[in-house]
This record gives sequence, C-alpha cells and structure tokens, in this order.
Amino acid sequence: MTFVSKLALATVLTLGTTALGAVPAAAQKADKKADKKADKNALNISEEFRKPAALAQTAVEAKDWATAEPNIVAAETVAKNDDERYFAAWLRFRMDATRNNEAGQLKALTILVVNPKTPPTDMAVYQGQYNFLLGQQAASQKKYAEAIPLLLKAREVGSKQPDIEILLANAYAATNKPAEAVAEVSRAINANKAAGSKAPEAWYRFAIPRVYATGDRAATAEWLSRLLTDYPTVQNWRWGILIFREGADRAGTRFNGTQRIDLYRLMRGTKALADLNDYLEYTTLVAQAGLPWEAVAVVTEGRSTGKAPAGNADLDRLYTAAQARVKAEGSLDTLAKQAATAKDGSTASQTADAYFASANYAKALELYDLAIQKGGVNADEVNLHRGETLYYLGRKDEARTAFGLVKAPGAADIALLWTTALNLPPLA
Repeated sequence: MTFVSKLALATVLTLGTTALGAVPAAAQKADKKADKKADKNALNISEEFRKPAALAQTAVEAKDWATAEPNIVAAETVAKNDDERYFAAWLRFRMDATRNNEAGQLKALTILVVNPKTPPTDMAVYQGQYNFLLGQQAASQKKYAEAIPLLLKAREVGSKQPDIEILLANAYAATNKPAEAVAEVSRAINANKAAGSKAPEAWYRFAIPRVYATGDRAATAEWLSRLLTDYPTVQNWRWGILIFREGADRAGTRFNGTQRIDLYRLMRGTKALADLNDYLEYTTLVAQAGLPWEAVAVVTEGRSTGKAPAGNADLDRLYTAAQARVKAEGSLDTLAKQAATAKDGSTASQTADAYFASANYAKALELYDLAIQKGGVNADEVNLHRGETLYYLGRKDEARTAFGLVKAPGAADIALLWTTALNLPPLA
C-alpha cells in the first residue's frame, strides 16, 4: 500500500531541519500560501517526540526498517497527545503496509480510525483496511460469523482488497448461507474478468456444487457453462455433465430418458465418456429408445478406444441385440416417405431421430425441419435435436440458432451446454 496522508506530509515542515537533514527542494520553493497551509496543518509536537519521529520518518522514506522500527517505537512511547499519537500511528502504518505486516498495520489502524486528527478524506482508506484486516483475522480463526460484517464494512467504505469476495464466500459457506457464498464468488470472477484475467478454476468448483444443491437447473447449467468456457477440459466436461445429469430440479423432476441420451451425446461429443459404465448406460438408453444404430456405434467406439472392451456380458448382449435390430429395420427411406404424407410431424421427428442415430445427419436435418413445418411435435425437443444435428454437420451458426429456440426448463439447460461446446475448439 502506498497511501500517504497529506496532513502527515505537511508535518515534514514542522519537525525541523536538524532531524530531517536538508529540506526537500519542493519545500524550499513553496510560496507563502503553501507555508500558511502547512502551518495550519502542522501538528502539536513536543521536543521529546520530535527527534524519534523525524528519524523514523526519514527511515520510512528510505525503507530503512532497521532504523525506522526502534524510532517509531520510541515515538509511540513518548506520544502524549492526539497529534503525536496520530503521527506515530501514521508512520507505523506506512512502514507496515509497505512490509505487508498485518499485525503492525492493525496496531496503527486501531489508533488512526478513532483519532480526531485523522483527516476525514483519509478515514475511508484507514477504515477499509482496518475492517478488512480484522475480518481476515477473524476468518483465519474460523470466527466466520464475526468476519462477515467486518468484511462487508470494509467493502462498503471502499476497500479494494481483491480477497474480500473470496473471504466472504468462505465465511458464508461456513455459516450455511450458500446463496450468498455463490454470489460472492460470482462477483470475484467478474472482477477478475474486468481486470483482464481468468479466475482460478477452484472458484467455479466451489460454487457449482452449491448451486446444484439448490435444485436450480438453469443456474447450474449457467455456472457449468462459465466453468467450461474458461476451462474446457475433458475432465471438466465429464464432472460437469455428471453433476448436472444426476440432479433433480426444485420440484424433484429428473431428466427423462430422451434428455439423458442428449447428455450422453454431449459427453460423447466432448470425449467425456470415460469407462465401461458410461458406455453400458448410454447403450442401454438408446436401445430402449429404439435407436439400435446408435447403440452399435457407441459400443464400437468404446471398444476401439479401449474404454469398453469386449468381454462384458451385459454390453456384449446389448451390442448383439442392436446389430440384429439394425438388420431387421432395413432402410429408413420408407419411413421418410410416410413422414412426408403424414398429417403432422410426429413421424418425421421419429424418423429424423433414427437417421441421427445412424449418423446420416443431412437426412436427419431434412426430417427435423419437416417435423417443425408440420407441427404436432414437441418443438423444444425437436429443436434441441436439430441443434445437435447441425453441430455434427459443422454448421455452427445454424446450430446456435436452433439451440436458442429451446425454451422449456431442462431442455433449455441442456441446449445451453451444447451451445457452450459449440463455441469451443474441438477437444483432443
């Protein structure tokens, strides 16, 4: 901290040239008006106090702490009035703020924040640092309920300490106030971004489980999007989707089978499928949904990467059944023709899902568009799947538009995560 009190600087002119050595050139050239102002600001200093104070001030200016410390102690010892106590505390604060000595700063600030000689224009700075240090000290002692009002007061009076929000977040979390804790972390992240830097990954991981615990799916998806935008690793995609997928909203509603498939597709697209259990559940879901083409593709992929090797009885059985089902289904072209003459878009939507599962994305898009045109379908679900199709076709702007059309709770949150993936480079 480089804060310097104008009142204390004016005292340079009143401590005497013997103790200070040569008077600065600026002081020698000061006009009479400045001299009168200095006299007005001059402190009531005794001879006993003058010598150690002058020596201390010279040493503080030179950052000669070995000389400054004993002379400040001497000045503090003989200080008898508010002027002397103010000036001694000011010297200690300058020294210990520069040295990052919090105990010394608190000793000085305890005097400065109550001293009538402290200039009102300086008081906010002193109060901010005083409350911050007291709050930080209380937090370090795990006295979180005491720390919160002190840290809030520090910010209120204008403290710019970058740690206030994180200290408050921890204190709120420790006092069972998760919403307040998350709000402080968000504030800290935004401040870092405004300053042109990226917030630590740990801050996001602190907030996300607490948001998730509220059952606010939209907020959880938003926080996951923020994490993945700044830290788009495979590990974070997996962690984030697992948290999101396994949660329920505030009404206790969980994702349905189709939505869980959409999240597994997102894991597949971001290379976040990790082990046999992932492939087993994903394959089970698409097989139950009547999408054997996707079941075959997923198992084949898992075997090629070694994440779902052959030999697991359940997965092998699903794979064999899906292969047989694909052969039995034959061509999807007949269904596509029926969709064109159907009275609504339900057949087109179902056929589009089948084309998507078989990785014929161009034909899937054609049928999804037809389903929207004919109507009579769940538009949010169809637009979500249209966005996924466009994602795989590499048509990012159109995919972003499609995801933006998804408004229903749950589906819209899944669309947000897909949009986040869309905006990021491919993962290795």
